[in-house]
Amino acid sequence: MKKPQTTASILRQAFRTIVQMQSLALTVFILLLIVLQSAPLQADSWPRKKRTTYLRLGLRGLDTDSYYNAAGNKVGIQRLEEQTYRLYSEYGYSKYVTGIVNIPGYRKLVVQESAGAPTQVVEAPGDIELGLRVGIFASDHDVITLSGIFGIPIGETSNASGLWSGDDEYNQLVSVGYQHSFEPFPARIGAATGYNIRNSGYSDEIHVRGEIELRPLSFLQFFMRVHSVASQGNGDPTFLGGSYGYAANNRHFLMYGPEIAVWLSDGIGFNAGMQYVTSAKNVPSSIMFSTGVFFIFSSSRDR
Repeated sequence: MKKPQTTASILRQAFRTIVQMQSLALTVFILLLIVLQSAPLQADSWPRKKRTTYLRLGLRGLDTDSYYNAAGNKVGIQRLEEQTYRLYSEYGYSKYVTGIVNIPGYRKLVVQESAGAPTQVVEAPGDIELGLRVGIFASDHDVITLSGIFGIPIGETSNASGLWSGDDEYNQLVSVGYQHSFEPFPARIGAATGYNIRNSGYSDEIHVRGEIELRPLSFLQFFMRVHSVASQGNGDPTFLGGSYGYAANNRHFLMYGPEIAVWLSDGIGFNAGMQYVTSAKNVPSSIMFSTGVFFIFSSSRDR
């Protein structure tokens, strides 16, 4: 006699269906990038207007029971959680230069190896990132930017089990980005490639990012994003970094997923998104969820 489906099996089946749909969306997205001949980092934004500030307060988190090890295999665990509250800001110094600040002010990392093992918790800031984005070409529908991001290590790296909120190294990420607007059709597409120069035993990384944006209504935006990181394997072969996928050395992953933004007015809105991790090594195995509120302020002289 066939056993009836349990609630858990129904949820697993629904989850598999969602993943298959995401995989199809990712395939279409990658094909679009190829058609546009996009290079293999962050899909850099259009330069901010002069004396305009973009401010975003957000929460990113995951809750899982496994992580990917150095061989790319899933390792089961009782509990693995992350909550990161961050402030991200951009400021337009001129029509060509935008300043960038990313501050993960509070990170809560939780791990429990097995049902009977003690629960470890680390609560600390993450590493700060400061940078500049410079517009090197712009037309009515296209923009090319050059970006530099400098990492400042202030995160916690003293946990003996490797539950690290930072990586204890100064790094420099240099990238070139391209975006195209399909105006008057309310859509944009962008891609970027970059090289992350790392230190203190970490291997350098190649980053690839892409983004599709649709804005069918003035108050509503949809995004589809993809992000890939590939370690170059040129660090200290004996250095592992953090554990459980937090601040680990030699990371590899492909992360993709949708985001929605709702504008409540010209200067405020909120967003929510999710990203699925696959083809991964040395990162948590989970769907990453994010949400936040954003603001745009302009100088009275430019309104």
